[in-house]
Amino acid sequence: MRGFRHWLLLVMLASLGFASGCAFNQSDIGGFNIISIDQEVELGNKFAGEVEKQSKVVSDPEVQSYVDGIGRRLLTGARAVEFAYTFKVVKDDSVNAFAIPGGHVYVNSGLIKAAASETELAAVMAHEINHAVARHGTRQLTQQYGYSLIVQLLLGQDPNLLAQLATSLFGKAGFMAYSRGMENQADFLGAETMYKAGYNPEGMLTFFSKLDAMQKQSPSKLAQFFSSHPLTGERVRQVREEIAQLPPKSFKADDSASFQRIRARVERLP
Repeated sequence: MRGFRHWLLLVMLASLGFASGCAFNQSDIGGFNIISIDQEVELGNKFAGEVEKQSKVVSDPEVQSYVDGIGRRLLTGARAVEFAYTFKVVKDDSVNAFAIPGGHVYVNSGLIKAAASETELAAVMAHEINHAVARHGTRQLTQQYGYSLIVQLLLGQDPNLLAQLATSLFGKAGFMAYSRGMENQADFLGAETMYKAGYNPEGMLTFFSKLDAMQKQSPSKLAQFFSSHPLTGERVRQVREEIAQLPPKSFKADDSASFQRIRARVERLP
């Protein structure tokens, strides 16, 4: 009974922490999480398996290598790298990217086609990487569904439940709904990660502006992104203020030819 009470207290504390999600320190990635790193890796691997059953992973090795290279470069600027990250492109014309717990990052082909440069693509990837760095996925899953469901998934008691949840959270019609505080933190850490990895964080602002314009012209392609990543004026302002606080730095120009070649290959995907 004492053990149960201790577990219940932990869950209640976690709920209190989640409820105040927008009040946490943006620079603190050590938020309370009742899911262990090993459990998150196991859960993430299960979700990734389901996602890759339901979505078409691009088989073009040059495209995959290019996106993986951006991801590896960004990880050099991350505050922590606790997972064996994977970076994959999925065939989907909507402008989106998403991260699964445990360090699995997926980039839609539509995002590559919408980006004007490698830096703009890196901006979205940096945001998603930092959802994983701060372990927002398992924190949000526990808040939405409770610890007991996470245990069911880890034990494999209901494979259908895993498939349904993967569809609702990461499928074409679903998304992981992070709190405003988590989105702001992923922006904050993403801009910092870009800066440290040698990407100009202004690319995050230029892509935000582009998304805002595209939302007015082609809302169907951006519906999922704007639902899961609402681009409020406050978010844009906060990113701009953060960038202004970073020390002056010269950034190496993108290899435009490589980016254009990869984008052309994505345009021709069957």
